[in-house]
Amino acid sequence: MICFAGLTPSYAEHSKDLSNSTKYLALGDSIAFGYTPLAQNPADLRNYHGYPDIVSQGTNLKVANASCFGETTGHFLNLLAPDTGCQAWRAVYPLFADYSGTQMDYALSYLQGNKKVQLVTIDIGANDLGVLLAACAGDPTCFGNGLPGALAAYGANLGTIFGRIRFEAGYTGPIVAVTTYARDYTDLTEVGPITALNGVLATVANTFGVQVADAFAAFGAASLPAGGNACAAGLLIPLSAGVCDIHPSAAGQALIAQTVLALVPKK
Repeated sequence: MICFAGLTPSYAEHSKDLSNSTKYLALGDSIAFGYTPLAQNPADLRNYHGYPDIVSQGTNLKVANASCFGETTGHFLNLLAPDTGCQAWRAVYPLFADYSGTQMDYALSYLQGNKKVQLVTIDIGANDLGVLLAACAGDPTCFGNGLPGALAAYGANLGTIFGRIRFEAGYTGPIVAVTTYARDYTDLTEVGPITALNGVLATVANTFGVQVADAFAAFGAASLPAGGNACAAGLLIPLSAGVCDIHPSAAGQALIAQTVLALVPKK
């Protein structure tokens, strides 16, 4: 059984150059970060346990986690691009990896400085939809009209991210990208855009030899006994009776980790 025991981060470890001691780079947003709104002290990194911790345990590869709460593909590449909280988080709270530039810059520096890396994972895209949703203030017509452009920008940004990892950093090892899951698999207004987003990811990933861990399908299958509701299935962080946050619970994180581990040989 995979558990979170013994995975508490060390502040001393995260304050130094992780490329000296790690062989696994985790990139992405609040899912990889392991964000929970229930943390009493948001600045305490010991509150957060994302799927990279479990993947690290399952592969015996020590992880450097560069993920950022609210990250988008645009902000991953350019700090002036919109996000849904990464810049605000970084202004007040720490990340697991210490860097001042973009997550892309950190990834390149890490991979160029550490030729022993054996795995890169990334989950990113849900917040790209979040930026559009916020810009449209929840107006479905606006969102529908803006979705093709948002998906095109997402695909272009992903191509840049994967391309720079492959060609600029010269990393030829496994990259695993995680698809975005849905909260309610019976809600087509949610499932439709997420399916389109994941389709773009799959297409771009194939171009750069990136494997796709299908968290969307895994959450869907696990939610079936609960009528397609990921909250009722225990995959999301519970806030009150029948109400959940959008982020994965420990069970949800473990399920995402399993989709990744299925693609990566154990060491």
